[in-house]
Order: sequence, then structure tokens, then C-alpha cells
Amino acid sequence: MVGRFDGGVITQAELTEESSRLPSPLREQFERPAGQREFVRSMIDKRLLAQEARVRGLHQRPDIHKQVQALEERLVIQELIAAEEKSAGTPSDQALRDYYEQHRNDLAQPERLRLARVRVLVPQGATAPQRAQAKQKAERLAQRLKAGEALEKVAADGEGPERGRGGELGWVARGDLPERELEAAAFALKKVGDTTGVVAEAKGFSVVRLLERKDARVPAFEEVRAEVEGRALPQWKRKVLEGMLARLRAAGSVGIDVPETP
Repeated sequence: MVGRFDGGVITQAELTEESSRLPSPLREQFERPAGQREFVRSMIDKRLLAQEARVRGLHQRPDIHKQVQALEERLVIQELIAAEEKSAGTPSDQALRDYYEQHRNDLAQPERLRLARVRVLVPQGATAPQRAQAKQKAERLAQRLKAGEALEKVAADGEGPERGRGGELGWVARGDLPERELEAAAFALKKVGDTTGVVAEAKGFSVVRLLERKDARVPAFEEVRAEVEGRALPQWKRKVLEGMLARLRAAGSVGIDVPETP
């Protein structure tokens, strides 16, 4: 027992169960003695309020009864569906493969490029001379790359977050890059090692190099099995529910007397 009041007690098991429903940060707060005392007090307050409501006969109001019945109905339906899904097991391997075949286009992976970028930034509201100066710097960096200087060394003299990663920009698909001109220049690169010229951006100028390319493809079933299962599960659950409803309707002599709309 961790609390008491005129009419009942709060047990340690009740405290543990109630506190386990709290979000993690709050749960940590109530793990301390002071927090536990506060939480037990709040539980007692709730019991006292419910007790007083019953004394006043509020629990007998028809509208309260309806809400209680609606909540009970919702909870037991949730438990029924969960039990039916558990009994039905999980989608079979063949069902997953069928889903995969039917949704190959949705699972397709687009063409992706692994890029490096050497960038020169210009301040917001830069003047024309400032932009011209930044472009000249970008052109010098581009020339160094064209001359065969190591990418990491050239990128270190650039700007932006890529400079600390040896110019590494990462994998991108169409639509990932913020500006169309940069995307067009990057996806025009054909061979690994190809480098764009200087590309103007709103925030400055970039030179992009192609490090690796992955063509558009549909991955094999084994590669995306977990994703397929995640996508197929809602559909499978819907079929389980529809099957149960069909059985219940057949056994329940269901009739609907509302006329159809002409």
C-alpha cells in the first residue's frame, strides 16, 4: 500500500501500472520519491472525485451510461480484432511475393548519384561585384579539379558543410537537390569522375563531381522483404476483418430496411 483515503487504498501495483502509462520524461520524474508522492496524491484525488460523483448519483445519468457503453464497445471490438489477427497469424511468404509482384512500380528505386561538391558561398544581399568575386574563386577551384588536384584538398578551400567531409554530398535522387540548375548539371554527368563547370546558385556557386551512380531498378524481393511486409500488413489486416465480418453477417441474419437510393 502506498496511499490511503476514506473509502480505499492505492497499492504499489496500481502505482506502477498508472505510472507506466506516462510519457518517458514524466515517468523519469515520478521515479524519484518526491515525484512518487505527488503521483500518489494525484491518484487519490482522482479516486476522491470519482467517489464524490457517485455519492451525487452522477454515474446513474443516462448520458454517462451511453458514453460508458460506447467506450466499452470500442475497447472490446479492439480486443476482438486483435485476437482475430493473432489467430490468423501473419501473411504467408507467397502472399508477400504476390504483393511484391503487384506493386513492383511502387518499390522501384530511382536513379541515384553519389556526389561531391566544392562550393563558394555569397552573403545574403551580395552586390554584383561580390558575386563576381565568388564566381572567380569557384572557377579557380574548378580549374584545380580539372588539373587533377585531389578532391579533398580542393574541397577544403571551399565553403559550406561539405568542406569538412572532403566534398562529400552523399546520395541524391531527382528532386533532392534544392535547385534545378544544380540537379540538371549533376544528372548530366555520365562517368564516375566527371565534373561539372561552375553552376550558379541562389547562395553562391558550386562545382559537382560524380563519385558513384546507381541506375534506376526494382530491387529483388529478398532485398525489400521487410518493406513489403510492412506495406502488405494493413491490407492483410483488412482482409482478416472482412472475413470475420462476413462470417458474423452470415450467422446473424442481417437485414437492412433502408431503401436504396433510386
